[in-house]
Amino acid sequence: MQTLFHRTLHRLLRAGCRCRAGFSLIEVNMAIFVLAGGALALMALFPLGLRDSLASRNEMRLSAFAERLLGAAQIAASDPAVASVDDLADALESSPFNFKLDDDPGNYNSNTTAEHDATSGVYYHAWILRESTDTDDKEIAQIGVQVTAENAKQNRFALRNAPVYVIRVAVDKKNKN
Repeated sequence: MQTLFHRTLHRLLRAGCRCRAGFSLIEVNMAIFVLAGGALALMALFPLGLRDSLASRNEMRLSAFAERLLGAAQIAASDPAVASVDDLADALESSPFNFKLDDDPGNYNSNTTAEHDATSGVYYHAWILRESTDTDDKEIAQIGVQVTAENAKQNRFALRNAPVYVIRVAVDKKNKN
């Protein structure tokens, strides 16, 4: 006594399998379209990644320049030969630092004249201000810098949204040699 399953299987084998093996053209085309859509979506992310990479590289250059200038101010303020804010400004503007400093920070949103630093490729506006103190043995100086990666000589508004870095340093008047 054969079961219904065995009889159906025997009949299919004897008649020959008429089913096709493989994929139809429509199925292949659909698979290609799905893969192409995914590849295009991934390729659309590359320009975004490049733009973000460039922006982060510029931010790193800007902060490194500001850190270099403000660190130089701290080093120069600790020099025994520096006994006033004017001496500090002279030390920063002379070799080995060669930073150009103004006496006025100006309006951050205005058309301030920017200097170009060839080493880091940034444009900056730096200033030094004397702050009043209650003691006779120390002077306080505020040193600030506004830095941009855009060419501030071509774009007069390049410094408008540029970050501002400020530090206060104390100069010991007793250091006078």
